[in-house]
Amino acid sequence: MRFAAFSTPAAPFSGRDGAKLGQFPRAGKSHSAMTRISVCPTHYDRPEKLRATLRSLAAQTRPPDEVFVWDDCSPGDPTNVAQAFRFHFKRFVYHRNERNLGMPGNLNAVLALAGGDYVANLHDADIYDATLLEKWARALDAHPTAGFVFCRVSGRNKSQDGRLQGCAPLTAGREFNRRYLLNAWRGSSPVWGTVMARRSLYRRLLPFDPRFGCVADVDMWMRLSLESDVAFVDEALIEADVDSHFVRGVNWPMVHALRRLHGENVTRFSAATGRARLPLRLRHALNFAWLYALCLASLFRRGRWSEFSGAWNASMGAGKNDRR
Repeated sequence: MRFAAFSTPAAPFSGRDGAKLGQFPRAGKSHSAMTRISVCPTHYDRPEKLRATLRSLAAQTRPPDEVFVWDDCSPGDPTNVAQAFRFHFKRFVYHRNERNLGMPGNLNAVLALAGGDYVANLHDADIYDATLLEKWARALDAHPTAGFVFCRVSGRNKSQDGRLQGCAPLTAGREFNRRYLLNAWRGSSPVWGTVMARRSLYRRLLPFDPRFGCVADVDMWMRLSLESDVAFVDEALIEADVDSHFVRGVNWPMVHALRRLHGENVTRFSAATGRARLPLRLRHALNFAWLYALCLASLFRRGRWSEFSGAWNASMGAGKNDRR
């Protein structure tokens, strides 16, 4: 089912592309009035929280030019919630998948339809500050070499927020990758699963890799930062829904996926930068040996013996719709 404010949808990745790398607007000149913004909230089975998310998007000081709400065949049908917002945006499209695609598949499907120069992929249960889109677009306007922009998130683990102390408004992409992403402790990322990226860069690097399930975004931020610089808005403009996103206990599929994706990005980073691979590989091995040991120790303390075998079942894929 679809609802649209007008009947002439843009073709996926067609027409003008005002954000090709190397052809961005000059720094210091605002092109916000010309730049089109697409917003893509993905949804799975929490319609009342989707309502609050869409309400916060409808209150943006820089309204989006188009909003795509993609439901991943939720057990609970969010159609009525989505339909209530169809007249709140310039263009509004709602779609309900006939089958569950998982987080990466659902995200890939909706991003392929975005026609804006800047594309924001958003969670369906988070609440967005009214200035989020304005400030993200302003950051990309001001920093022509930035491929994507992110911000702080309230409600996250404080250690993740602390890692961003001193993060500059613009960081060279490969330095950002090395400092904040590659072989990070516990494989985690200070970049939340929601960013605004240039459509041209997404077009080159999609898809989010389905092998990595709910942590496919970590892999994507690594790949984006190898290709472009990274912009940062040092404000908490997103209020994370703690119940929806944070994993409690040991999630072996996620741990295995993080180990694999960091391993692949070590190879990718070494090839792109010319840095020796062996030291990066050793750091990767040590980081994840510690992570596996911590997970086993946690299970031991709680007497969850039956879950020990998950540490050796590396074929387990990260949960399709799990939330971090």
